[in-house]
Amino acid sequence: MISIRLKELRETRGITQKEVFTAIKVSKRNYQSFEYGEVKPSCDKLIALADYFDVSIDYLVGRTDKPEINK
Repeated sequence: MISIRLKELRETRGITQKEVFTAIKVSKRNYQSFEYGEVKPSCDKLIALADYFDVSIDYLVGRTDKPEINK
């Protein structure tokens, strides 16, 4: 689910993979492995991705279909 959400978020916002992997400080290949579903991001990287896309972690991992962060 994470891989689908990452690609969907990135594409709907018109963001390149390079912009994401640079912002969250991982290698190109590492980010691609997240997006292709080969590797799951660590907790730190999951937080960085949620912060970057301004969505909840629950949304990224598929626990909810609402991207809003509960505050």
